[in-house]
Parts: sequence; C-alpha cells; structure tokens
Amino acid sequence: MSAGLAGAGPAAAQNWEKCVEAIAKTQHELSRVLPKPAQPQTQQQSVAAQDSHDPTPGSLAAAGLQAPVSGPEGALNEAQNLQAAGDEAGCMRAVAKARSLAGLK
Repeated sequence: MSAGLAGAGPAAAQNWEKCVEAIAKTQHELSRVLPKPAQPQTQQQSVAAQDSHDPTPGSLAAAGLQAPVSGPEGALNEAQNLQAAGDEAGCMRAVAKARSLAGLK
C-alpha cells in the first residue's frame, strides 16, 4: 500500500480497490466483445533502438499503432489515468462511460 493511501484511511483504500477492480473487470469484458486490433508485421530492431528511448507518438503512428483516444478503450484509458491521479470518483465515472460505450451492463 502506498504512503498516500495509508494515511487516507480505510474508506480511501476501499474506493481505490473498487475502481481498480472495476477497471480490471471492464478490461476483461471489453477483450471479449471488441474486435482484436490488427498487429503490424514485426521487423528487425537495431540494438541502438532497443537501448534508446520510449516510443514517441510519431513512431507509434508509423508502426500503425496509436493510443486509444475515443470509444470504450479511450474512456477506460481515462479511468486509469484518473485512478493513478487519485480521483476515484472521476475514475468510476470514466469506467461507467467505457461500459456504456461498449454496451456493457
């Protein structure tokens, strides 16, 4: 448990666990109902590329990948960001939005 949650008391810990569990449940259900994204062909990677930096949005786009910005995946991504920032109410709203967009109950 992190120091921030330890001082916040049991209620904050319960909310945190509730949101994390809601995200995990929604991710599992989305993986069953949404089509699998197309994966780009693998290519050789240089040692310099491996040892260098994290991928940029431009390099991800060149590889045919992008971060989810809309739809249920985008809302779930927002929920994860809100949960990480400690906004549990916002996290639960974003999870509800993701479930609604995907047609989940």
